[in-house]
Amino acid sequence: MQKTLTCLLLTILVIIPSILNAATNWRIVLPDEPSPVENTAAKELQLHLQKVTGDDFPITAEKDVPGDLKSAIFVGNTSKSPKKKFAFDEIFIQSKKGNLILSGHSRRGALYAVYTFLQDVVGVRWWTPEDTFIPKKQSLDIPHRLNISYAPKMISREMYHRRAQPGIFSARMKGNGNIPPEYGGRVSIIHFVHSFYKIIPPEQYFDKHPEWFSEINGKRTCDHAQLCLTNEELCKEVTKKTLETLGRNPDARFIDISQNDWHKNCTCEKCKALDEKEGSPAGPLVHFLNKVATEVEKEFPDVLVESLAYQYTRKPPKFVKPRDNVLIRLCTIECSYIQPLTGEQNRKFAEDMEGWNKIAKHLFIWDYVTNYADYIGPHPNLRVLAPNVRYFADNGAVGLFEEGEGDDFADMRNWMLMRLMWDPSLDDKVLFREFCEGYYGKGISRFIHEYWDMLIKQAEKSGIYLGCFGVTSDKWVDLETLNRITEIMNNAVRKSGEIYGGSSAELKHLLKAKMAIDHVWLSRYYPLRCESREKNLPFLGPKDPLKAVMEFVALCHENKTKAHRIDNEGKKFETYLNSLSGMFTSRQFIPEMCKNIPADTWLVFDDALFENFKDTATRVEDTNASDGWTTRMPTQVDWNTGYKPAIKGRFHVYASMRCDATIDSGKAGSLGVYNFQEKKGLVSKTLKIEEVKGDNYRWIDLGTVDFSAGAGVWFAHGHLPEVQALYVDRIVLVME
Repeated sequence: MQKTLTCLLLTILVIIPSILNAATNWRIVLPDEPSPVENTAAKELQLHLQKVTGDDFPITAEKDVPGDLKSAIFVGNTSKSPKKKFAFDEIFIQSKKGNLILSGHSRRGALYAVYTFLQDVVGVRWWTPEDTFIPKKQSLDIPHRLNISYAPKMISREMYHRRAQPGIFSARMKGNGNIPPEYGGRVSIIHFVHSFYKIIPPEQYFDKHPEWFSEINGKRTCDHAQLCLTNEELCKEVTKKTLETLGRNPDARFIDISQNDWHKNCTCEKCKALDEKEGSPAGPLVHFLNKVATEVEKEFPDVLVESLAYQYTRKPPKFVKPRDNVLIRLCTIECSYIQPLTGEQNRKFAEDMEGWNKIAKHLFIWDYVTNYADYIGPHPNLRVLAPNVRYFADNGAVGLFEEGEGDDFADMRNWMLMRLMWDPSLDDKVLFREFCEGYYGKGISRFIHEYWDMLIKQAEKSGIYLGCFGVTSDKWVDLETLNRITEIMNNAVRKSGEIYGGSSAELKHLLKAKMAIDHVWLSRYYPLRCESREKNLPFLGPKDPLKAVMEFVALCHENKTKAHRIDNEGKKFETYLNSLSGMFTSRQFIPEMCKNIPADTWLVFDDALFENFKDTATRVEDTNASDGWTTRMPTQVDWNTGYKPAIKGRFHVYASMRCDATIDSGKAGSLGVYNFQEKKGLVSKTLKIEEVKGDNYRWIDLGTVDFSAGAGVWFAHGHLPEVQALYVDRIVLVME
């Protein structure tokens, strides 16, 4: 009988007496011919119990132990395991006649039974791939009459994040998306999403069969397009290739046939008519899938044909239903994550989810728990994680892929979500408290609670639509809120040092969590200074921003931070970190016009921050530049470089420039301020050669400009061949 694991274990541990045996009496018993996963389960049990008690737990084959053996832990399909058909990933745990049985589904049930026992009975916690809590006990204490049979609702459970994907950690958290074969292997899908062009590559098919591809505005195209799903010959070819692929992969259980990761679905006469009849472009897709799946079932009856309900196919069709061997993976990419999926902001998604649940036998979910626009900054989706997982489970989802990425409290999100995917009924408040106390320390937990309460309250108050694209902290974290959460985290850091010490794991974990607000201060430093002066509010940002940015960069490297947004990984991220440093390095070289005015009334932006239009400008060394580096513009294009400061207000604009030229007069170039959002010029100036010729930089005065969202300073070369290059060192804005 399937029971809710948590409630049962609480009952067992509270009211049932325990068997108390010396640890050295226990041995681990395997079947005579154990599977690789059963061997792994026994070794994992042995490893952890040795660490808990300090004693040995020998592993023995069942044939080598007496039938009346006591103090034995039977792992896997031994004679003690019940003879029944287990559900997928089901576990079985039972204490009986002085022994313990850890068994379950043949693929990895015994392994998950071992991990459940270690976690919920022994008290082991795997917080992250590197951080494990091992309780210390003098003996192995097992409750009497322990009797658990549990099968997870989700047959596919994957947390997609670099900190959750190491295979052993994923297995220990009872995920099955990315684990090695000896831990049971992953639930793999051939082609794994966005597969139209994997199956029908345009370079192979478009010239011969343009009619197989999307018709857009009366013309067939394969440029970021889809397939024509009402074309019968295309369907035959996809079916043929699908059967051939499955023939080469006899162990496969899933194969994907799904739209590419863009729009441009076919609008030919047949496709459009079927769209209109079914009320959704998902109509032609499901009709197409059903035809392929009919043939797949004849040769491969255990295989499911998977596809996406994504963006333009998210809405379910009115009439056609997916066949029983078709699996639909519904994506939440348009949703808001400040409200649960049952909230008003997500009403249309909920209608689609419930519609698919009515017609699809197999429903997987692709959910998003990250902010692609701001990987490091605060992402206040914490309170919707558990309600959303429960909503998926209650509405027929049997698979869940949580796309994480990003760094803000990622370890906590990963841990909570992996626990919830295994058992959606778990109390998320209890999980949150448990992680905070175990990972950051009991003495710090209250600060983390206060921090998140403040963040979420402000996000809800702001009324933002918290999607996974386009929302950065400036949209909802104001200076007053930032000051308050900074004060909370500063107090937490001070307290952690007092309680746990300056080199403790607890403080290290806390400093990593604090990177979210550190990044807000550094990336918005100047706009926040302006806001502080304008509103007469305190400014709790770093007093020495250059020192703070160096510490931040060191933490990024220490914690292997990969990017600050989706399109800035690798070298681009290093360039971004350098630009943060450059923004504050420039303040060390105070311009003449700023020497006798308050420090919070002028802003300086180094060329390291500049955008490089069409890759024509380059950053080069120049001993005459303020920091030894400058941006060099050749003659190729009109606008070579520029910068859009995230500020509001009225500022006097200056630019530090020079040029190399073989003539003494004429047009060296031009510069100005343009509002890229409103598409209008605010000010412009022609730059004369005689103003900037030579090795020394001169300040070019652009006058006073009202800056608003989208406004930026631009620079352009004048195209005279006698002007070999135009150089920009930095921009200075003085508040009016």
